Amino acid sequence: MNKNGTKEALIEAGLQLIHSTGYSATGINQILDNANVRSFYNHFTSKDEFVIEVIKLYAAGEQARLERVQVDSTLSPIAKLRRYFEDKIAFHGERGQFAGCLLGNLSLEVAGHNAAIRDLLRRSFDEWQQSIASTIRESIEKGELPRSAKANVLAAVIVDSWEGAQVRARTEQSDKALNLFYDCTFNVLLRTEIR
Repeated sequence: MNKNGTKEALIEAGLQLIHSTGYSATGINQILDNANVRSFYNHFTSKDEFVIEVIKLYAAGEQARLERVQVDSTLSPIAKLRRYFEDKIAFHGERGQFAGCLLGNLSLEVAGHNAAIRDLLRRSFDEWQQSIASTIRESIEKGELPRSAKANVLAAVIVDSWEGAQVRARTEQSDKALNLFYDCTFNVLLRTEIR
């Protein structure tokens, strides 16, 4: 395996482990074993530097998930958001384990201790929120939502509500909170009935 391939294997293994067990509970040896790699410090100077790369990989994957739905021209903007969150909820149900959102988990566990990680988490949340706001702006332009709707505010509420639902789903090991989030988001917050 070349050096870049080894580094990528470490990051992918770290993503799986840190997402399922947390930053503190994931040891370097576990990451090495899961990646079938012998050396960690040839690629990273610290676990914190490593987790920054894990966050980047996770955020890129989540952005790609949203973009796959956003480019579907057969769906209205609100239908795109519905599909996106339906896919996210289904993904958690398929896994059978509710690990929560990696961004939210690391925000609680690590962000208070490391400014670089905190900044990356903030930027990741902001980019996600802006992508959702963009879709909401499109729905306003197409008349699905009233012109008075505030896309940035709605997107912030959606992201924050999703994160809260993830915490509850993880605690309860149930998709009940995720389904409640979905119902409130699309049947109350973004209700698209004719006004």
